[in-house]
Amino acid sequence: MSEIATAFGNRVRQLRQAQGMSQEELSFKAGISAAHLGQIERAVKKPTVDTIGKLAEALNVEAAELFLDRPAASNAQTATRNKIDALLSSMDDGEQKDVLRILRILKRFGTDE
Repeated sequence: MSEIATAFGNRVRQLRQAQGMSQEELSFKAGISAAHLGQIERAVKKPTVDTIGKLAEALNVEAAELFLDRPAASNAQTATRNKIDALLSSMDDGEQKDVLRILRILKRFGTDE
Protein backbone atom coordinates (compact mmCIF):
# COMPACT_ATOMS: atom_id res chain seq x y z
CA MET A 1 0.00 0.00 0.00
CA SER A 2 1.32 3.41 -0.92
CA GLU A 3 1.27 6.26 1.56
CA ILE A 4 -0.86 8.44 -0.72
CA ALA A 5 -3.41 5.65 -1.29
CA THR A 6 -3.67 5.13 2.47
CA ALA A 7 -4.08 8.87 3.12
CA PHE A 8 -6.65 9.14 0.31
CA GLY A 9 -8.67 6.22 1.63
CA ASN A 10 -8.59 7.61 5.16
CA ARG A 11 -9.76 11.00 3.92
CA VAL A 12 -12.65 9.51 1.95
CA ARG A 13 -13.71 7.54 5.04
CA GLN A 14 -13.37 10.64 7.24
CA LEU A 15 -15.51 12.78 4.92
CA ARG A 16 -18.08 10.01 4.48
CA GLN A 17 -18.45 9.49 8.22
CA ALA A 18 -18.57 13.24 8.92
CA GLN A 19 -21.57 13.41 6.58
CA GLY A 20 -23.20 10.45 8.31
CA MET A 21 -23.06 8.24 5.23
CA SER A 22 -22.55 4.52 5.14
CA GLN A 23 -20.27 2.94 2.55
CA GLU A 24 -23.39 1.74 0.76
CA GLU A 25 -24.84 5.25 0.56
CA LEU A 26 -21.64 6.81 -0.72
CA SER A 27 -20.99 4.04 -3.21
CA PHE A 28 -24.55 4.39 -4.56
CA LYS A 29 -24.17 8.17 -4.93
CA ALA A 30 -20.78 7.74 -6.62
CA GLY A 31 -21.94 4.94 -8.90
CA ILE A 32 -19.39 2.40 -7.69
CA SER A 33 -19.80 -0.81 -5.72
CA ALA A 34 -19.64 -0.78 -1.93
CA ALA A 35 -16.91 -3.42 -2.14
CA HIS A 36 -14.82 -1.15 -4.38
CA LEU A 37 -15.32 1.78 -2.00
CA GLY A 38 -14.24 -0.40 0.92
CA GLN A 39 -11.09 -1.38 -0.98
CA ILE A 40 -10.35 2.28 -1.73
CA GLU A 41 -10.83 3.26 1.92
CA ARG A 42 -8.48 0.45 3.01
CA ALA A 43 -6.00 1.36 0.23
CA VAL A 44 -6.28 -2.10 -1.28
CA LYS A 45 -7.28 -0.54 -4.62
CA LYS A 46 -6.20 2.77 -6.10
CA PRO A 47 -9.05 4.77 -7.65
CA THR A 48 -8.99 6.06 -11.20
CA VAL A 49 -9.28 9.76 -11.92
CA ASP A 50 -12.92 9.18 -12.90
CA THR A 51 -13.63 7.45 -9.59
CA ILE A 52 -11.96 10.28 -7.67
CA GLY A 53 -14.26 12.71 -9.47
CA LYS A 54 -17.33 10.62 -8.71
CA LEU A 55 -16.40 10.36 -5.02
CA ALA A 56 -15.79 14.11 -4.79
CA GLU A 57 -19.14 14.86 -6.40
CA ALA A 58 -20.96 12.37 -4.17
CA LEU A 59 -19.30 13.90 -1.10
CA ASN A 60 -20.07 17.42 -2.37
CA VAL A 61 -16.42 18.50 -2.20
CA GLU A 62 -13.75 19.52 -4.69
CA ALA A 63 -11.53 16.62 -5.75
CA ALA A 64 -8.54 18.34 -4.12
CA GLU A 65 -10.33 18.08 -0.76
CA LEU A 66 -9.89 14.30 -0.95
CA PHE A 67 -6.12 14.75 -0.75
CA LEU A 68 -6.02 17.14 2.21
CA ASP A 69 -5.05 16.09 5.69
CA ARG A 70 -7.40 18.01 7.97
CA PRO A 71 -10.48 17.31 10.04
CA ALA A 72 -13.67 16.77 8.07
CA ALA A 73 -16.63 19.06 8.59
CA SER A 74 -19.54 17.67 10.55
CA ASN A 75 -23.03 17.26 9.10
CA ALA A 76 -24.06 20.57 10.68
CA GLN A 77 -21.03 22.36 9.21
CA THR A 78 -21.67 20.82 5.79
CA ALA A 79 -25.34 21.83 5.91
CA THR A 80 -24.40 25.38 6.90
CA ARG A 81 -21.84 25.62 4.10
CA ASN A 82 -24.39 24.32 1.61
CA LYS A 83 -26.86 27.02 2.71
CA ILE A 84 -24.19 29.70 2.38
CA ASP A 85 -23.22 28.40 -1.07
CA ALA A 86 -26.86 28.46 -2.16
CA LEU A 87 -27.27 32.06 -1.02
CA LEU A 88 -24.02 33.15 -2.65
CA SER A 89 -24.88 31.47 -5.93
CA SER A 90 -28.06 33.57 -6.14
CA MET A 91 -26.05 36.82 -5.81
CA ASP A 92 -24.21 38.75 -8.45
CA ASP A 93 -20.45 39.38 -8.22
CA GLY A 94 -20.84 42.74 -6.49
CA GLU A 95 -23.11 41.30 -3.81
CA GLN A 96 -20.69 38.42 -3.23
CA LYS A 97 -17.84 40.91 -2.75
CA ASP A 98 -19.96 42.80 -0.21
CA VAL A 99 -20.59 39.57 1.70
CA LEU A 100 -16.87 38.84 1.69
CA ARG A 101 -16.13 42.29 3.14
CA ILE A 102 -18.75 41.75 5.85
CA LEU A 103 -17.31 38.34 6.73
CA ARG A 104 -13.81 39.80 7.02
CA ILE A 105 -15.11 42.51 9.35
CA LEU A 106 -16.96 39.95 11.47
CA LYS A 107 -13.89 37.76 11.66
CA ARG A 108 -11.78 40.68 12.89
CA PHE A 109 -14.45 41.52 15.42
CA GLY A 110 -14.45 37.97 16.77
CA THR A 111 -10.67 37.76 17.16
CA ASP A 112 -10.30 41.17 18.85
CA GLU A 113 -12.35 40.19 21.89
